[in-house]
Amino acid sequence: MGLAYASHDCLKTRQTAHLPWAERPGLDALRALSFRNSANLPVAAAEPDFGPYRLRAGDDAVWPPVERAYGGKVETLWRRWSWAFMGLARLALPTALTVILVGAAFLYGDAILPADSMPLLVRHALVTMGDLILPMSWVSIHLTNRRYGPLHAMAQLGLALFVCYAVMLVNPYNIDAWLTVLPAPGIRAALAFGVAFAAANFIGVLVFDGARGPSWWKAPLIASLAVTLTYNAIFYPLAFAGVYEGWTESAWVHDVVFFAVSIALLVPYALLRPAMRPLEGLNGY
Repeated sequence: MGLAYASHDCLKTRQTAHLPWAERPGLDALRALSFRNSANLPVAAAEPDFGPYRLRAGDDAVWPPVERAYGGKVETLWRRWSWAFMGLARLALPTALTVILVGAAFLYGDAILPADSMPLLVRHALVTMGDLILPMSWVSIHLTNRRYGPLHAMAQLGLALFVCYAVMLVNPYNIDAWLTVLPAPGIRAALAFGVAFAAANFIGVLVFDGARGPSWWKAPLIASLAVTLTYNAIFYPLAFAGVYEGWTESAWVHDVVFFAVSIALLVPYALLRPAMRPLEGLNGY
């Protein structure tokens, strides 16, 4: 058994400090010494090291790759794209639920709730069954956010809107044939809904992720409030400004209705929490 060490000639280093590394005599290689049986035997360096010392990087090993040389997994086409397929599989059910809820909100958009005993402002707002269903769609996005994080929640939002608009664009003139009571949505109303729904839920995803914490009800409640205010602030001006004079009062009434429904939806949210536990990295909230 022996010990080995490497050293530079300190004197030569001082004398040639003004020269470039490649021109310094005697410093093109490390001097290695081997001690065996109390004998000091010089050993030639395996290869010269020009320039200042640097640590070896993993890229220096040309073959085999580091991940395979030490028992890593072999990179394949399936392994490279499996994350995309897994993400789509995770989003299939939540996206379908969001599309169904948005469609149900449209289908029940003419089912006006009886408000004969309510104030005149509420009666003019024309609150419908669809207004009670729509907040369920962003609660479904909250659940995805809780389980998989904000990126999956935003992907769910984008896919749901894509499917809804794809159905409308297949043949919008035949939607009247599917729905014998409701007319097909106008271009202005459809665009207003898409912009408002996307912007409101985008903000809701960010708010939910930032409000995660030990109090389980804070994140969904604060996020629902943010979605409600943003949605009505965008949808009603885009859809009704210049057409319906009472759109501002209707927006305020729907703010109250949406937020009241969001408070009631905390009950099913609490019941679904055990089935939608957060994945690793989301602090368990």
